[in-house]
Amino acid sequence: MVIQAFLQTSPSIFAIFYHHALGKTTAKKADDRALSFILGQEIAIAIFFLAIYILISFLSVEKTFLDTVFMWVLSGLFLAEAMFAFFCYFRTDKKSKNTTKLFYPRAFVKSFIFHIEHAKNRSDTIILGFVSAFLDFIFILPLLVISSIAILHISSRAGFVFIIAYIIIATLPLFTIRTLYRTDHNLADIQRFRVKKKIFFRITIAISYLILAILTFISGVSI
Repeated sequence: MVIQAFLQTSPSIFAIFYHHALGKTTAKKADDRALSFILGQEIAIAIFFLAIYILISFLSVEKTFLDTVFMWVLSGLFLAEAMFAFFCYFRTDKKSKNTTKLFYPRAFVKSFIFHIEHAKNRSDTIILGFVSAFLDFIFILPLLVISSIAILHISSRAGFVFIIAYIIIATLPLFTIRTLYRTDHNLADIQRFRVKKKIFFRITIAISYLILAILTFISGVSI
């Protein structure tokens, strides 16, 4: 949940989207569109999580699925994510030293910003929020896999409660940005804060993945 909350793709997109919405319409309409964006994000995470949970539940019927090899492979994925998050998640070239540019190709970023600028109604913003949730797919997938495994081991009855909590925490940064805009902060203020906390985000995400890698490896040994 900490990793999901600290990933920066969706907050970046949302901050830019809200900024453009305020420039094109009233504050009330911009806020309404912002809520639609968050709704799209929540729907995407819920569908993604439920799909992974159902798949893991189905595969766990096979006794050999959650074996030592699988847990070690998952541990290796977390280790790779930790290394990527620390060294590659944020761009480190000299020109982007004081920004929060991520690893995505610049052509892709420009294309996505074009769609942000041309989102005109509620359905557009819901789709925008929905799609933005999947841009961190490579980071989120193993998190949802290990979360689904944990739910199955603890209590399947608590699964939906856990998923709801996960969705709330995952979208908490978006609600925080919305609150900042509603209290007379602007994109520059938000950007300055994100630049200031960039190293903290990078280290926290990397360490969290590393901890998951270690715990998952230990789980594989104990199977």
